Amino acid sequence: MSRIETKFDIIRFTPDGKQYYPASMEHEDWMSDNYVKHTEVDIALGQSRYGGPVIDLPEGFEHPQELRFAGQLDLAKFSPFDASGLLPKTGQLIFFADLFTDTGKVIYADVPNERLIRTVREHEDNFFSGVLVDNIFAETETLAERFREDSDEEDGQSWDYFAGTEKSKIFGIYTHCQYEQKEIEKMAFSERVLLLQVGEAGFNDDGVFSVTIPKDDLKNLVFDRCEFAWGQS
Repeated sequence: MSRIETKFDIIRFTPDGKQYYPASMEHEDWMSDNYVKHTEVDIALGQSRYGGPVIDLPEGFEHPQELRFAGQLDLAKFSPFDASGLLPKTGQLIFFADLFTDTGKVIYADVPNERLIRTVREHEDNFFSGVLVDNIFAETETLAERFREDSDEEDGQSWDYFAGTEKSKIFGIYTHCQYEQKEIEKMAFSERVLLLQVGEAGFNDDGVFSVTIPKDDLKNLVFDRCEFAWGQS
């Protein structure tokens, strides 16, 4: 089997139908009917979500300065679909990031959801709007899916820089629309794994948010060496 045909197990997730924004903001003309104020959305403690002003943090943890809340994952909902066994079975992964500097912080909190403390931080910067995670399921993918038919090429195919940008997932093949095939392939077979990818289908209008981590760090629940990236054309 060639490297491009290697199957990668991933955990896919899809968005809820609505995006919620800070109640202090006015409804802008560019916002569709799917945008509602955060006060109009029922969000359970610890419910998986991407961005937005509503954050559930473990007791005693302070929101990192200069970073925006990027999302949190309820691992009890994700781990049943983890073929690798790398994810903790319970607890929360909580993400903070600065898209301008590709920096951030990931914390793991192994506490019951009911012990999380809700905070609201309204702003109009990156991650100002939020989307709840709806469906979660197991899937596989291959590098072969990153090619498109191209009659101008000798083998009838060419590298598709935008393939995979619609997916939101844990694990699998890294996605960045400015990376060549060799760069993506190198990452796919490296010691780092994709801890989070949030794509364009219902979460981001244009761009992909990614967090990677050394595989051994994830096994040992060490999150100090995560790397953050925003990929956009």
